[in-house]
Amino acid sequence: MPRYNQEIPPATIVAENNPGVGKTKDAEDTTKSKDETKESTTDDERVTFHCKLCGLHERVHYFGRDPPFVYGLEFCEATYIMRDPFQPPIPKWKSKPEYFIAIGAHCIRCNEMVCKDTTCSFYFKNTYCLTCTKILANTFPMDIQVKLKKQLAMVH
Repeated sequence: MPRYNQEIPPATIVAENNPGVGKTKDAEDTTKSKDETKESTTDDERVTFHCKLCGLHERVHYFGRDPPFVYGLEFCEATYIMRDPFQPPIPKWKSKPEYFIAIGAHCIRCNEMVCKDTTCSFYFKNTYCLTCTKILANTFPMDIQVKLKKQLAMVH
């Protein structure tokens, strides 16, 4: 059933107007019809992810901020997400949250795909590849620069 005339809760408006704010879904959003919760199950429907730094190549189930198989969570940035391959699949008729793995995202500066590993990316409000992070290191707040220097020291 379309939800065009429903009132939008204030928390949703705040979260939509602030891209860095994640929002939780209310109970109404999690009770979608079977047509609305179509999930990719075949390899043809998967999205390809390839990290530019380490070469990780994976076929993931979803790219975006709001995966249909994760209930109550919206990512702050578009993320490559896959279902946890070590968990048994949940029957489609059950509306139960699944375990997932956030594989990577696009660097906010160069727009290249990077994985979430600390040897490839740094996260501060958005994901940065380590190449761009080294260039922008002096622009981050001082406490973030300290954390960044520790991360870079562990990488090399």
